[in-house]
Amino acid sequence: MFSRYCKELLRVPLYLGFALLADGANAEPVIQDPYAAERPAFAKVLAAQKRGQFESAKSLAAGHEGYPLYPYFLYNDLRRRLFFYPTDEVAAFLSTYADSYLAKRLRNEWLKQLVRGKRWEAFLDFYVDTDNTALQCRELQARIITAKVGGVEADTQSIWLTGESLPDECDPAFEMLYRSEVMNDELLWARMALAYDAGNAGLARYLARKLVSAESKSHASLWEQAHTRPDRLVTAKLDVEHARVRQVIVYALERLARQSITRARQAWNKLSERYTIDSATDGKIAARIAVRAARNDDERQVELLDAVPATHVDAAVERYRLRTGIVMQAWSELARWTDAPPTSDINSLRWRYWHARARLELGQTEAANRAFEQLADERDYYGFLAADQIGRDYNFNFSSIAASEQELADTTQRPGIGRARELLLMERKFQARREWHHELGRMNRRQGEIAAVVASSWQWHDQAIYALGKVRSYNDLEVRFPVLFQDSVDEYAARHNLDPARIFAIMRSESAFTTDARSPAGALGLMQLMPATARETARRTGTKLGSAKELYSPKTNISLGSAYLAHLASRYNGHFAMTAAAYNAGPHRVRRWRTRQCEEAEIWIESIPFRETRRYVRRAYFYAAVYEWRLQRPITKMAANLSAVPPRNQSAGQCS
Repeated sequence: MFSRYCKELLRVPLYLGFALLADGANAEPVIQDPYAAERPAFAKVLAAQKRGQFESAKSLAAGHEGYPLYPYFLYNDLRRRLFFYPTDEVAAFLSTYADSYLAKRLRNEWLKQLVRGKRWEAFLDFYVDTDNTALQCRELQARIITAKVGGVEADTQSIWLTGESLPDECDPAFEMLYRSEVMNDELLWARMALAYDAGNAGLARYLARKLVSAESKSHASLWEQAHTRPDRLVTAKLDVEHARVRQVIVYALERLARQSITRARQAWNKLSERYTIDSATDGKIAARIAVRAARNDDERQVELLDAVPATHVDAAVERYRLRTGIVMQAWSELARWTDAPPTSDINSLRWRYWHARARLELGQTEAANRAFEQLADERDYYGFLAADQIGRDYNFNFSSIAASEQELADTTQRPGIGRARELLLMERKFQARREWHHELGRMNRRQGEIAAVVASSWQWHDQAIYALGKVRSYNDLEVRFPVLFQDSVDEYAARHNLDPARIFAIMRSESAFTTDARSPAGALGLMQLMPATARETARRTGTKLGSAKELYSPKTNISLGSAYLAHLASRYNGHFAMTAAAYNAGPHRVRRWRTRQCEEAEIWIESIPFRETRRYVRRAYFYAAVYEWRLQRPITKMAANLSAVPPRNQSAGQCS
């Protein structure tokens, strides 16, 4: 658990400075806010700049040079004058605030201005390595124009060699590459292959026009045919000894498999009869068709996945073998497929759990239970399922970060953290997050953990959660799973006959307690309600809802979000898996995902076609258990909430 000091930090706002009364174990934090008076005054500076009143802002900023957000005044002032090329001022800012978020942003804007002014030497003086492809290409252009071309062809090629279309800023450097001795048909073909694999046929056609040899042009024509009419490849005259032709065959059969697994296999058989297909090409074809069969839910998917040679079992084959083995309950194949650890980045706990389940289903109880025993030590959805299998209590593996006073002081005194705090207090949350994320990117694991404690002490819980995720630190469940807005949660849980732990689980999954969250689709607030859903729920429950912006109010959002959750729970007779899936993806999809027969809930969850929703439902179960632990309640076993999913058009509770 937290030390008393750290607990106090979670109860009260932590400002940029703090002191401790030297009273041994009974020391209490003395909270200091050295900028309480200066903050509103400087807010007027930024407001004046936003209105374009720059002279007034300059006057107002005098005397505030030590305030954490003073760099924002300098940045805003410099940014509007970049057209006049204040080179020395820019250099001074970048030097003074090196490694800051604002320095990175100003440098990028300054480099773009130097490009507009064709000041290529200055561009190279100010350029630093960046992940901005457009600026990378401008740097190549600057090196070409200034005749600093050492290594420029290789650097250009590394950017050019991708299946994606690249920004127009890259055209000058690419034109040089096309004219160079480095460029040849093999290199063009390599990028064409990447383009076709990325689904960018337009780029592939553009590159094909640059091919020189008649043979290369013929191969490009064959590939275009494989893209538009893959079935015709069967009757074409093919030189299968050529590597490019074999590449086209693999592509054509995979593309044909998208239309029909039967037609793809027939074409494969015909080609095998006409030509001697080497084992490598044959293995690639087997893998592509098998994966497509699994994606299409073809009845032969188990057979085809099992037939993929071991040499061609890649990440896609592993992923679909696991999912298909579970959904089709092909226990013998699944046990064999998962006997060794995955070679790709598949969730290893998921892999291990279903290997054990397959062994159990095959009657290999002793081996299964040994695997469940090892897995039950993990704090995870699959670890908890394994614990249920062998009747063990869940292992929450809690460990407090236990930040020291010095660590907290070091973190709060970082300039970037100070700027994030001031922006937060000024209600400039978007800018605050930018500063925070930039600073986290410069931290090691321990520093990120301390930053999470600091954010939690500021009641900035979404960013505390983000920080721990960023540095992959998962054991401090008090910081990762805060108990917030409990009065509202308890009130609406009681009103709608819901478990508060489930409301917390959905809220944590949806927004990580970001009150002003807005998804790309337009879902708003803590429980990520779509405005139309919120209005319909408000009408159904007799709740007043004016503007959609009211959904940013925690109480309003929890009120309507819990009512909608209860509506879904009623629709599915309390079945949590279907309720959570419907909350995430919509009831119409849940209906489509239900089959014509009863299905084990664990297997139904794994069969959900949307990867996001599969993960969401698993998280909902896991988070609900964690929140029962956080609320100091008896832990409900997952197995108790995983009753069978009934057939389509039937309510829950009708499966034996």
